Amino acid sequence: MGMKVDDLFLYANSWDKKVASDLISEMELYLTDKVATIPEMRRILAVKGYEGLRRRIESDVKGKSGQAALRAMADAMRNYALENPGLSAATFRTATTDSPEWRQAATELAGVVLSVFIEVGLVGEPAQHALRMLRSLVRGFVLNEMAAAFLEPLDYGESFKLAIDAYILGLPAFAPLIRQPHD
Repeated sequence: MGMKVDDLFLYANSWDKKVASDLISEMELYLTDKVATIPEMRRILAVKGYEGLRRRIESDVKGKSGQAALRAMADAMRNYALENPGLSAATFRTATTDSPEWRQAATELAGVVLSVFIEVGLVGEPAQHALRMLRSLVRGFVLNEMAAAFLEPLDYGESFKLAIDAYILGLPAFAPLIRQPHD
């Protein structure tokens, strides 16, 4: 019924291959442009990853607001990472080569993400904390799913949905951090 231990190794190995394949196919596009250094390649992949994730979030949250938009954004982040593991991994780290393209892609992604947090009443520092928590939650689930880290025969998607529900229920904890305008 559930996975066998030997299947776990094959599954994890297949994810390693998928990450490598994703990165290789992306790098092939840029190697013809004579990328000279590894940091430059990391920067290019991170920029492409930021842009792809931004487009995915924009598409998935379109027409939604509030908690529905936040759930759609969380799902978009997870699905993008599972579908593009190499590019997603490239966005997990800060680019080692700073550039205007990297800053622009990061700023545009942050703008989209923070606009979703505005929908649930979070701005400024509370929104940044909420984003850090969401990124950790999404990345943790993606890494565990890619590595087949759990032996229980539970659906990762269902566990993720429950985690996002719990995350949303916890948003009122930010209330003390939200500065109210003075009357």
